[in-house]
Amino acid sequence: MSARRQEGAALVVAMLVAAIAAAVATTLTVEGVRWQSIVEGRRDHARAVSLAAAGVQWARQVLADDAARGPVDHLGEPWALTLPTTPVDGGSVEGRIDDAQARLNVNAVGGSDAAAAIARARLAHLVARTGLDAGIVDAVADWVDADATTRERGAEDAAYARDGGVAANAPMARIGELAAVRGMSPAALARLAPDVAALPPEAGVNVNTANATVLAALLPSLDADAIASIVAARRERPYTSIDDFGTRVAPGTASVERAGLAVGSRHFIVTVLARQGQAVVTAEALLARGTGRLPTVVWQIVD
Repeated sequence: MSARRQEGAALVVAMLVAAIAAAVATTLTVEGVRWQSIVEGRRDHARAVSLAAAGVQWARQVLADDAARGPVDHLGEPWALTLPTTPVDGGSVEGRIDDAQARLNVNAVGGSDAAAAIARARLAHLVARTGLDAGIVDAVADWVDADATTRERGAEDAAYARDGGVAANAPMARIGELAAVRGMSPAALARLAPDVAALPPEAGVNVNTANATVLAALLPSLDADAIASIVAARRERPYTSIDDFGTRVAPGTASVERAGLAVGSRHFIVTVLARQGQAVVTAEALLARGTGRLPTVVWQIVD
């Protein structure tokens, strides 16, 4: 090979090596930036999860402090105040506590006693007000009761067999389980969910915190103006007992069915939204006050 050809080949090889080196350097730089982004994203997500968990602990402490003030719970207490968006290093956290017993308890409808019958009647009033099929009430009752006997418009194992399922025949842990009940469409669940909760069957509805829709289900004989008066009256002077509630709502009458009602609550839902960098984390938990210093976390979801 002539010297000129050798020089040309060497130049080509040198150019090729330089191009490869440049490509490798570029790749390493891009991968380095990508890796750094991944690491920072995971770090921010971990910090956001920690912030959300701290928010749940904040709610436990608030509810523990509130329990020391007495057995009556109402919307004028500190726990009912929303935690505004609070800046933290590189992010923020916000949250709220909702009284789970401000809602109708779907686990209360499955029994065969008078209290369960009253709970079913109240759920039927709520279902009617939301424009849903009345058969949902029996289907929910069959889902949470322990037996396999199908109610008039209910659903037991045979109704779920075509989809390879069975009725739970056990209380619900979370209200999202309603989605599995026969006749419960996503649209129906979305309309019903804000006013129902899945709690121990004995948990009563707190008349000091229930909204107008739930109060109307509790007191179907009263019109919208009377319900609005109840909400206004309890804002000025919360009900101190169910007898107090019955006397003030319907003095001298027996129109208030007092079974399954309460003026205090043990169960609360806390929702926390935490942001850190680009990471956003939501935590939701059901808290139950008992004999311990802090409420128990019944369930918790971090998303």
